[in-house]
Amino acid sequence: MEHYDSARLDELSARLETLEHKINGLEERLARLATAPAAPRPVPDQPDAAHEPPLNDPYAYDPYASPAALRPYPEPPQLGQAPVMAPSAAESAPPRGEGNVGSYLLSGAAALLVLLAAVSLIALVWEQIPDPAKVGGLALLSLAVVSAGTTLAERRPHQQVAAATLTGTGGALGFVTIIGAVLIAGMPALAAFALMAIWGLVLLLVSWTTQQFFTAVVSTLGALVTVAFAAAQAADHPGRAVLIWTLVNGYLLALAAVCALLPRYASGMRLAEWLPTTSMAVTATALLIGPGTLLAVNSPTGMMLLCLPAVVLLIQAHHSGRLLSRSPGYAGVVWEWAGVGAVMALAVLRLGRVVMVAPTTSSLAAALLLLCATASTAALLPEGAEGPWPRNVVGVNLAAMLGVGAAACTVDQRLLLPTVLALALASIPVVRAGSAMPVAVLPLAGLVPLAFAMVPVPKTTVWLALVALLIAVGLSLWLESRLAPPTALPDSPATPPRPVSDLRASLLAVAAWLIGADLVVALPTLVERLAPGTSAAPLVAGASALALSGLGLFTRDCTPLTLATGARAGALEEARDLRTPAVSTVPAIAWTGYMLLAAQSALTLGRADAAASAIGSLGATPLVLLAMALTVAGARLLLPWLRGSGAALAIAISLSVALWWSAMVLTGASPTSMLVTALVLTTGTVCIVVGFGVRATTLRHYGLSLVMLVVVKLALLDLTDGSSIAQILSLLVAGLACFCLSLVYNRFAQEQARQARTAAAGYDASDMDG
Repeated sequence: MEHYDSARLDELSARLETLEHKINGLEERLARLATAPAAPRPVPDQPDAAHEPPLNDPYAYDPYASPAALRPYPEPPQLGQAPVMAPSAAESAPPRGEGNVGSYLLSGAAALLVLLAAVSLIALVWEQIPDPAKVGGLALLSLAVVSAGTTLAERRPHQQVAAATLTGTGGALGFVTIIGAVLIAGMPALAAFALMAIWGLVLLLVSWTTQQFFTAVVSTLGALVTVAFAAAQAADHPGRAVLIWTLVNGYLLALAAVCALLPRYASGMRLAEWLPTTSMAVTATALLIGPGTLLAVNSPTGMMLLCLPAVVLLIQAHHSGRLLSRSPGYAGVVWEWAGVGAVMALAVLRLGRVVMVAPTTSSLAAALLLLCATASTAALLPEGAEGPWPRNVVGVNLAAMLGVGAAACTVDQRLLLPTVLALALASIPVVRAGSAMPVAVLPLAGLVPLAFAMVPVPKTTVWLALVALLIAVGLSLWLESRLAPPTALPDSPATPPRPVSDLRASLLAVAAWLIGADLVVALPTLVERLAPGTSAAPLVAGASALALSGLGLFTRDCTPLTLATGARAGALEEARDLRTPAVSTVPAIAWTGYMLLAAQSALTLGRADAAASAIGSLGATPLVLLAMALTVAGARLLLPWLRGSGAALAIAISLSVALWWSAMVLTGASPTSMLVTALVLTTGTVCIVVGFGVRATTLRHYGLSLVMLVVVKLALLDLTDGSSIAQILSLLVAGLACFCLSLVYNRFAQEQARQARTAAAGYDASDMDG
């Protein structure tokens, strides 16, 4: 009788639901008939009836739908490009409100409270319950709660929140049951691992059956616990580490396969395209916490088991990226790819720094992970893909490759050359999209050998770094030649394309300066390690600085290609020629170039002084000549503004100091010798004459100061050492020189005063005529 009443009740409930659906359909038809005579008005928030989503999720998305059936979503901005504006509400999907977020939060809180209550109750009567009863009771409770949630989701589609709460709570209780069986019932670790893995896969199937993403999240948390449990067991039992981690890798493959297939068959599930991401979190955790004892045994099997999760993770990233790029959550793929890159870099550092492992083994692990990342990058190269994939990840992939390469070079410096080649491979799709960032990234990698000066490295490593530096510079030039023009979005066919953006020009200028740093700083550092105690390094540094200055590095529009082709050779910033400036003040870039060349000249003279002490002045002659050429090149940058006080004084000081220092290096004279005194006097005389010739007051005042300095030296210092025929003759010559300078100075001063008065009189006469 009770069975008959229950059957009648179920039948009555089914009929009531059918009647409710019919009434809803009738109301919709009446509403359409009532509004039919009115003028049609666009309703952007109303979804298309032909694409009506399932009943249990009003905004469900099919990640495997064809591209033509998808609504247009804006592509994420590329590296170095302005973001594209999102489509209007009429063109995009219906706006989502708060949805069920609050309900799920409250349900999660309810599940947590229920778990705490169950734990408290068990703790209260824990000692009175037999161990088999404890584990069995928790297992039955877990199965019952999951079954209840599944049944509720199937029979009551409108109670999805409650059903998800039940299945999530039951899933968590299942993992607690297995761990409790290990702790209190002595279950073998391998059996517990197998049960946790199976239970996690069962929860994924429950998530697919009930169309609940929340259950998949619980399964992911359980999978993380499973992997952590296996890692702890492998660390405690090194003899079984190979077997345990083989099982973990098998579990990772199964989990990845299931999560990759579920979105195809769960089109009605909200956030179904994020299912592969949940398994990626488990794979990344396994890659980061793998037992390092597998490397200590120095076996190929252990190396393969530790690196296999990296291969799985990169394959998952490509699959998940394709799904997310075709979904409303297209922007999430950038963050997901960045997370994968960070995990790969951390894995390289971890496997490369395992204690009690041979350096060759650590280097091999780092090289394998770098090779995996490079293969993943190569898969992004093909063009012609539909939709935003893979264009929306190539920029962040370059940053990820930079991080992985830096970690690999930290483990083994010999990996610098493969890192440069991998970065070039990752740069190709980025420059194809029009971003200039890779043109600056490769020369930045060329500065890595500067760290070699701080640590002892073999000469073979230095040679590899030298080749890597030159290849990085060459590839930077090649990438700029392949750089696509900036994307133009004209409002009409008559609108001209946009000019090169400021960011693009700035990146190219930075790339040119980084190439200069590679050639002037990093390259000589490597040469010094290969040929210590010789003049090769300062000669390379000085010659590179001189060549870069002549090719136009210190101009605003310089790029690596214009630098290499000589398109800006001999150019001066903001000046038409050496006598005609285009602006009244010296540009900042000209001052920067002058100071850098002056500093390089001083360093070269310092090395020349040391070389003269060791091998004689003849061996230091090339360095002295190079230093003088650098000083002249720096003065040339300021020469158009010679009449200005700052530029004139800077030119005079740098040239005079370089001249005196060079003379002392070549002759071995001391600063107080008569030769240096004569040079100072000659320099002052030349400055006075040139200052009058170009009407540079500061320059002739500087020359006058030098002459007076010589007079003070001769009168106060040299005479204190006693008198001699040479000192008397020096005083006479200096006196005659000063007298002649006085006559010349007076004549030039009167001439300039007369010209000034004539110009003033002509100006007044023109005013009176006017």
